[in-house]
Amino acid sequence: MKRTFSFGLSAISCSQTFCLSVVLQLLLTLSSCAQTRDTTSIQRPTSNTQHWCYPLPGAKVISPYGARGGRSHSGTDLKTKPNDNILAAFDGEVVFSGNYYGYGNLVRIKHANGLETYYSHNSKNLVKQGDHVRAGDVIALTGRTGRATTEHLHFETRINGQHVNSNRFFDHTTHQLRADAFQNTKDGYVAKYAKASKTGKVSKKAKTKTKKAKKNKKAKNSKKSKKKSKNKKK
Repeated sequence: MKRTFSFGLSAISCSQTFCLSVVLQLLLTLSSCAQTRDTTSIQRPTSNTQHWCYPLPGAKVISPYGARGGRSHSGTDLKTKPNDNILAAFDGEVVFSGNYYGYGNLVRIKHANGLETYYSHNSKNLVKQGDHVRAGDVIALTGRTGRATTEHLHFETRINGQHVNSNRFFDHTTHQLRADAFQNTKDGYVAKYAKASKTGKVSKKAKTKTKKAKKNKKAKNSKKSKKKSKNKKK
């Protein structure tokens, strides 16, 4: 007995015993980020890929963000295997691709609203400065260039040039996006944390508010101290 399934524009004709496995395989392929490697050009995600992608599918955290050996670790180290596909986390523009000190081979991608992602220690960069990439594009391969003791991806998130914990944006255990950290727009995900200022400086309004709050606090404290002194005299 044969059955026909329709998925998008294609039709599948198969025996009943194999139909389920074929359909499941297609669903997995079409719903995932780009997984194939091409060392000559950027790989594009499938048409229904979301506007985000976990940068190294299947990875585990080998060194989290924060203090490490008396120094500040500015990113999250993710490990799978040597020369594994590194994927762009969001749509954006490549603003740097090359060797950069302890980072080794580094790819920097600029996204909307002051957010940037760093991908470093790569064995090979597959994109160049000025390239526009989409979430899920294969941009580099995992390696141990620069200051690294094992093949892995150093994944870093920065807002207006300041590094922040990438755990704000991704749950590194489940490899899922933290949707509450973003605004989902028609053009992709925009980080809420990057809203304040393009330069990263505190606005004049914010400064005046803090000044007023400080003055009010001082006035309240002086009133309290006056009351205490009067009570003591009595």
